[in-house]
Amino acid sequence: MTESFRGRLRRLRRESDEDPPRSAEERVANEAPAPRRELSLELRGRLRGAQAKRRTQAPAPASPDDGGLWPRSIAELGGIEVVARGATEDECFAARTTWFHEAWRHGEWRLLEIDAADAADFHVTTGDARLADLDLRRAVYLDTETTGLSGGAGTSVFMIGLGRFVGDRFELWQGFLRSPAEERELLAECAQRIARSAGVVSFFGKSFDRHRLEDKMRVHGVTPPFDAVPHLDLCHPLRRLYRAALPDARLRTMESELVGVQRADDLPGAYAPEAWFDFLAGRPHRVEGVFQHNLDDVLSLATLAAHLGRSSAETRADGSPLTGCPSARAAGLAKSHQSTRDRDAALAWLERALERTRNADRARDLALERAEALRLARRDADSLAAYRDLAAAPQDRHSPAILLGLAKLVEHHTKDRAGALELCRTALCVLDRQLVGGSYARLKRELTARIARLSNGA
Repeated sequence: MTESFRGRLRRLRRESDEDPPRSAEERVANEAPAPRRELSLELRGRLRGAQAKRRTQAPAPASPDDGGLWPRSIAELGGIEVVARGATEDECFAARTTWFHEAWRHGEWRLLEIDAADAADFHVTTGDARLADLDLRRAVYLDTETTGLSGGAGTSVFMIGLGRFVGDRFELWQGFLRSPAEERELLAECAQRIARSAGVVSFFGKSFDRHRLEDKMRVHGVTPPFDAVPHLDLCHPLRRLYRAALPDARLRTMESELVGVQRADDLPGAYAPEAWFDFLAGRPHRVEGVFQHNLDDVLSLATLAAHLGRSSAETRADGSPLTGCPSARAAGLAKSHQSTRDRDAALAWLERALERTRNADRARDLALERAEALRLARRDADSLAAYRDLAAAPQDRHSPAILLGLAKLVEHHTKDRAGALELCRTALCVLDRQLVGGSYARLKRELTARIARLSNGA
């Protein structure tokens, strides 16, 4: 008779239990188990579908022409241990720990290059003052694999990768669910590891990984650790620095362009949920690919953090130039300093960006930003000259914003209200002829309000 799905999971769990347990020094103190929750309707439906398919079909081969070489159970995957956090069989999960020497090269960067990172760049590029003292040696590097992008109880976090430096080595720990019943214990272990760290480094983690983990932790009665530690989400600062010069802001693109990582035979993250559901149905042939994908993600977090921490220096520790578009990086740093109201630094980086750009349209963008930065720095005479130079050029998509900025200076610096009114009216006419994208509505409102005020003599 075909083995039942539940029976198979129990057997696989017994097989995995034959692996050596963790040492007493590594084992984390047990937590009192929270009341068990029912599985979500979505997940129960998927599992029922997998069980039905299992009953009506012969077991699928692990892979076409695999020759019996692919793993048939979690026990056959190398380096897997069973982490026990309680007395029952559900109070455990699987995990793998991989160690790298700090001199390990991931792409073109070594892991130890985090030591040359300047945490001040984390503060500047994110605006988060808590990151000004972030110690990358004491942080954890977080990446998760989940069954979906939406939040709530219906999404399972089935793999959690956490990297950290231990002496001169980098420990990359990956917790894995052999069944949904093990979720609470994996989440509790994750929470403890993050709480013991000096900070979290992720890529899009503030918007995704953190919220998926917090949602599930609350469901299972585990206290989320994120509020207590600073969180460096690399996605947003790297996007600000380089998005203008790259096709997209995905991790795969950033790691390739900035730290030279070229993945071979990578299982895309979009296929990870399917691989896990295959595993639950008794076909674990793609689980190793998920482990490798997650491992590469975590290693890239360390090297990208090292890169971000050299943004202002624009060189690596050995003095070699930092990879990435220099003009885009300078413009991004200018915006970052504007956000922190460091006007002088913003102007200095804008000057560098202008010197480096070779694109005429991009140069006009930057010149407009410089003119406005001068105005915000209260250098009105310099700003007025810069705006007048820009306004003298043929009209284009930049013209409405240029004329508006000039009108503000003419009104407040030269006290010429009539001249300011005329500039606003001209800008409004130009606005209706030029394609200015998403800024159209904002400019229209501002110009209309300013014209009304100047016309009324307010």
